[in-house]
Amino acid sequence: MNNYYVRPSKKEDCYQLSKTLRQQDVQEVFASSGSNPAQALVKAYMCSNKHCYSLMLDGEVVGMFGINEINRNVGTPWLMGSDDLTKHKIEFYKLSKSYLSTFMERYNVLFNYVDKRNWQSIRWLKNLGFQFTKEITDYGYEKKPFYEFIKARYV
Repeated sequence: MNNYYVRPSKKEDCYQLSKTLRQQDVQEVFASSGSNPAQALVKAYMCSNKHCYSLMLDGEVVGMFGINEINRNVGTPWLMGSDDLTKHKIEFYKLSKSYLSTFMERYNVLFNYVDKRNWQSIRWLKNLGFQFTKEITDYGYEKKPFYEFIKARYV
């Protein structure tokens, strides 16, 4: 039995997680925004304060996720984690599905962009039922290829 649990995030979680952020997330946040891990996590936390959660494992922050509300129907989901985020893959997937279904009750559409190189996140998003709608070849700060992904309530 493992000890995953989810709780509302605290600002200090951003700094704790920034020290252990997995390499593909470090690469993705820099490519999209030019931010370092602490900057990216604090910005995500501030933009998602109504819906920002920390995934805990054995007392450590192993992931943070949330929704940046665009308007009352549309949200931008995000998740950043350490290598331990997916230590217990089945439980992590069940938690992901549970929170996603809660978010889908609140929003008609969820969308965001993912670095084309971030294959773990792409596989996870596909398993959660997100559709990949287009490739942007020169996205963000580093002008790298990113995919747009979307999940709509009635699609």
